[in-house]
Amino acid sequence: MKTVGAMRRLMRNLTYTAAITLVTCPAALITGGAAAANPGASGPTRVALGAAMRQCDYSRTSVAPRLPAVSPPTGTGSALIHRAGSQAVAEVHLINPAQPGMHYDVGLIQAPRPATGSCGPGAPGTAFASLDLDAGGTGTVTVQDTVRQGTTGVWVIVERPNPNSQDPAEFYTSEFLVPM
Repeated sequence: MKTVGAMRRLMRNLTYTAAITLVTCPAALITGGAAAANPGASGPTRVALGAAMRQCDYSRTSVAPRLPAVSPPTGTGSALIHRAGSQAVAEVHLINPAQPGMHYDVGLIQAPRPATGSCGPGAPGTAFASLDLDAGGTGTVTVQDTVRQGTTGVWVIVERPNPNSQDPAEFYTSEFLVPM
């Protein structure tokens, strides 16, 4: 019987807490939904970078490039993405203490686009910049591009060139497509 009474008290307290939160912060629910739908309206959207290779249409590749067993992706990163007028802007942060001084190519890619099309440097709807890690293995770069007509979202790719292959030696991409 003690357990039932304790559960009821717990549920009552949770209900009161939820009600108080809704009464004191109703704008949090409304603006939270708006921020997810329109990142430019209330500031940048933070996107984690994961070790997933993607095609130009943002779908995951069915066969990822083979990485050497001695150098799997060891870094972590994120991007702050927002719209500033007619520009899509991504501030990309990468931390990889195992690779200090390493060079990466960072791209901001607009969607939608076909999977078979090119999305490398120089392709329409893409912008690329160089990122070199410091001695501690951290680096930041800002990439921006004019938003093309029909663009509904953008994503980021970070690649470390491979001197022995056309496949990158290391890669990270946005965990989700950021709406524009």
